[in-house]
Amino acid sequence: MTPPNRIQWLRDLVSLEIVLWDRMNTRLKEGHHLSLAFFESLYFIGRSPGGSVRVGDLARALRITVGATSKLVDRIEAAGLIRRELDADDRRASRVALTEVGRQMLADACPTYEAEMASVLDTTLTADEQQQLHTLVKRLLTAADKGEAL
Repeated sequence: MTPPNRIQWLRDLVSLEIVLWDRMNTRLKEGHHLSLAFFESLYFIGRSPGGSVRVGDLARALRITVGATSKLVDRIEAAGLIRRELDADDRRASRVALTEVGRQMLADACPTYEAEMASVLDTTLTADEQQQLHTLVKRLLTAADKGEAL
């Protein structure tokens, strides 16, 4: 089997990401007054061991620069959804953790996120196809993180 046109393949993948981002961002803003960027940050922080992360770790998780992450953290903190804490391991650094309001916002928004993704995926892909697609995307991301092939 011949591989697909790689230029079109990437274009399609980027287009899908944009469509999904816009759709999810709209749904979260309508239902919770929460942007997808805020949601993703809250989600990563909330799932982190100990419930807090360094800004650099959040930047790596979001795959954006530390500077952009710092600005994002400032906005999320101003909204009262996270708080800064001293890093017990490095007194020069700080960590961010969810506030109770942030924890509740995340808990309220997760079912909306899940339902919206289900409405996109379940109407087009079987459960096995969804799992296969997720496995392939994770494999490509892992290779990229290791500096392999990407």
